[in-house]
Amino acid sequence: MRSMSSSSTATASANKILIKHVMVINGGLMGSRIAQVAAATDHTVVLVDQTEDILAKSRKGIEESLQKVAKKFAENPKSADKFVAKTLSSISPSMDAASVVHSTDLLVEATVESLQVTNELFKRLDKFAVEHKSLPATLLHCRSQA
Repeated sequence: MRSMSSSSTATASANKILIKHVMVINGGLMGSRIAQVAAATDHTVVLVDQTEDILAKSRKGIEESLQKVAKKFAENPKSADKFVAKTLSSISPSMDAASVVHSTDLLVEATVESLQVTNELFKRLDKFAVEHKSLPATLLHCRSQA
């Protein structure tokens, strides 16, 4: 597997890649919070995990976290509600990463600390990525401390 080097990062910055669509692999605590922040900053997000139950738990956790953030809008409860609704509407759940990777500008992998798992995941997903978007060039690789 190729890895993103600092020269790749510099090239990406020089080309001013516009990131609008983010896919986050793993709906655990780290993945959920990454999805939340991406959605709150006007990105469309697909949160991917293995089961509907995990995705529902992730969404509930994101909503609870957003409610805490929304308390900062105390002087304007309508703005708080709008912020929470808009952010949640920007996150879509999926159990099939391969079906959405073609439209992904940035993929964030937040799985367990296993190089083998990571390599297998990206080897599988690279087959479905759009030709001009190789995964190593658009990858933000996050490691959990599991």
